[in-house]
Amino acid sequence: MKFNIIYLNDRRYKIYDIGEGQSVMFIFHREKSMADLEDIVRLKLKKHQRVIIVDLSDDFPSDISKVTEENCQALIEDLHLLADIYWLDDVAVESDYINKPMIATLSTLLGNRCVALTTL
Repeated sequence: MKFNIIYLNDRRYKIYDIGEGQSVMFIFHREKSMADLEDIVRLKLKKHQRVIIVDLSDDFPSDISKVTEENCQALIEDLHLLADIYWLDDVAVESDYINKPMIATLSTLLGNRCVALTTL
């Protein structure tokens, strides 16, 4: 799996985009991953989904509770910007990293473009 580096609001993110169909944005941290990432991608592709993986491992601590409120808000804004850049109209968001308050805020920002938000 080859990740591309992109910058959103001067912050660096590793992104992997593959497939076609219903978009699924998967936000993860390698230290917190409960399942093998390649298996997740393979499963989504079998369902004819587009998978956009956002790897936070390099720039965020493995423990979400150690992320400051300011960094949480910046991350949410960056994910919203990513959805805009990729023209995601109907996107499902899945994560093993973000917490419920972050999900609620992201859901509000994405509005009716967000079809589902799930934590693993």
